[in-house]
Amino acid sequence: MSSLVYSTVFMLTDKQKKIFKLIILLAAAIALTCGAEYMIEFFMHSDKSEFSFFASHLSLGLALMFMGVVAFLLPFTTRTRFGDGKGDNMMLIVGILLALSGIITIGLSFVL
Repeated sequence: MSSLVYSTVFMLTDKQKKIFKLIILLAAAIALTCGAEYMIEFFMHSDKSEFSFFASHLSLGLALMFMGVVAFLLPFTTRTRFGDGKGDNMMLIVGILLALSGIITIGLSFVL
């Protein structure tokens, strides 16, 4: 009974699910763009000292943070009334850890 109460309390309306899916789409596009920009600079320049400021300090960290946003929001759009949320609960943890690793990556890029 408690799982039924838990699933009905956190159910989203169709309009809210569409908004979450739009946010997920935008976050995935930004993460893909940041990763692609880093890869283009990686293959174009032979030395890391020739990278742009964005590629050398921000692009990988931002890509990780936006992947964390996607991983955090996906369970909210796929939650059903009678489904169990074992994997969904793990995705919330994965999303938080990805966002934290993105923040750490940005910080370490300036230090190292």
